[in-house]
Amino acid sequence: MLFSPPKRDFKAELLDLDEAPFEEVRKSLKDVRRVNRYLSGYRVLLEQVGEFFSRQEKGRPFTVIDLATGSADQPLALLKYAQSLGVDMRITAVDINGKMLAYASEETARHPEIKLVQADILSLPFADNSFDVAINSLSLHHFSRENAIGILRSALRVSRMGVVINDLHRSRVAYAAILLLTRLFTQNRLTRYDAPVSVMNAFTPGEMLEMAEEAGWKNFQVYRRFPYRLALVSRK
Repeated sequence: MLFSPPKRDFKAELLDLDEAPFEEVRKSLKDVRRVNRYLSGYRVLLEQVGEFFSRQEKGRPFTVIDLATGSADQPLALLKYAQSLGVDMRITAVDINGKMLAYASEETARHPEIKLVQADILSLPFADNSFDVAINSLSLHHFSRENAIGILRSALRVSRMGVVINDLHRSRVAYAAILLLTRLFTQNRLTRYDAPVSVMNAFTPGEMLEMAEEAGWKNFQVYRRFPYRLALVSRK
């Protein structure tokens, strides 16, 4: 029972309700960055996107679209990684939430390689195959199953090489761990509520595979990474 996944209990997170003041949102997003730094939130993305670098066309930058970018911490980590390998990268970071983009704008001000766009990721204003790779990091669980499938379709449509979905793995152990960590290391009410809810909103590997099939993906695989992280990867 302990290691069997609980039933998905989808609830809106406080950040998604967009009712908190900007300063409280900023502090919660900083908590998210810390979690990503120390609990493999970046490593999973870098590992998977890096596999596509060998397919980069000479003489042109490697282009990425980040769906639901939040504070743009994932694009920043990816850009730094690409630069360390000598890869010329351009990232279009998309989010519908103005407060998220306001904070992302502060964080990416010194990085012209990252362009911020306010848009609905379920209805992307980009042509087919506009980007080499589409990514979605730690946000798929914010959506209903139906909308998550829609995001997978959108990501596949705008990507030329493939898609990398980096997200949580729903688990009782992960829920208990994040509940404890948020009580020990932050006083932010958004983080304390949203982090455990995120785990319960997340999908299992089997559910990820089912959604990819329904979204029309053909060549794809789910990878499990410690601690309780998943990467759903499509290769065109």
